[in-house]
Amino acid sequence: MPSKNHTHEQHFLLSAKARSLSIPQIAEWDEETVFKTFRELRWPKTGGEPYCPICGSVDHYFIKGRRQWRCKDCGRTYSVTSGTWLHSSNLPLKTILIAMVLLANAVKGVSASQLMRHLDVQYKTAYTLYHKLRSALLGTRYDQPAMKGEIQTDGAYLNPYKRPANRAMDRPDGDRESSMPESCILVIRQAGEKGKGATRTLTYVIDKENAKDIQYHVEDNVQPGSTIVSDEHSAYGNLQVNFERVVVNHKICYCGPEGENTNQAESFFARFRRMFKGQIHRASREYLELYANEVAYREDTRRWDNGRIAFDMLGRMLTLADDSPFRGYWSRSRRNPAVASLESPPSFPLAA
Repeated sequence: MPSKNHTHEQHFLLSAKARSLSIPQIAEWDEETVFKTFRELRWPKTGGEPYCPICGSVDHYFIKGRRQWRCKDCGRTYSVTSGTWLHSSNLPLKTILIAMVLLANAVKGVSASQLMRHLDVQYKTAYTLYHKLRSALLGTRYDQPAMKGEIQTDGAYLNPYKRPANRAMDRPDGDRESSMPESCILVIRQAGEKGKGATRTLTYVIDKENAKDIQYHVEDNVQPGSTIVSDEHSAYGNLQVNFERVVVNHKICYCGPEGENTNQAESFFARFRRMFKGQIHRASREYLELYANEVAYREDTRRWDNGRIAFDMLGRMLTLADDSPFRGYWSRSRRNPAVASLESPPSFPLAA
């Protein structure tokens, strides 16, 4: 029998610390409060004081009826979303903010159709808004110092399920395999203090677990001399040249005699599989990078309160100066949204 004095620590998501912003709260905000929030997130360095996104001038006058500014130097008119990844969005600012809270609360993501019903907008609107956020999260992940300490890495393959034929005689061997090409998601996670989980996560989509890609991504993001923990796959063998490599042979055990394990990498894949199966269902390779990075972001912010997450996500979309690859997505030929050419954005540190 367990001791009566034994108590379990309350899970963070069940605690009051996880809740700092709610939709009923936002519903009570007037337009000025929402507008001020957007300004502070759009221009954090000036405390919400606007400057022209075209010429950078701080000289302007405010057009109150349109909630826009006109630059006195170049004469251009701009709003709080001009020149950001929300440029030309017709959604009310309060609706966008509510969407960020909904997405912050959904620890395994939501489908675009569910977001559509929550916001009472068209599917196309919900779809592009969510993908603008995903691409912004991907575009703002690199402005961080290199990982160090204990680094856990692993790969997992994604091959969507294919419904088998009804009659047994019509089911050839391998019929449950999808016709979509199989892709491998490589995860690199920096472990925190014992019992605190991982503190930072990076993901990459590669064809398969191979030494060339793994060595490139690990060496590009991890300080030399760090400890790399991986399974027994031969593709990780070259890492022992610049790093201290610890191998956990999963054919024998999942946790070595000294406690070595790849549990943080497995934790990422556990959340990813639940999100993929429950919300996404299927994805082509060019979108897979966006989905994997979204899960990485959710893992790294799992101990943030929902208000901090919502404001952080919105801030990332408002401080990225480049045009979103999903702007005008439905009105033209769909371009590759892999956003591999994104510039390094302002810093958004992910604390432990």
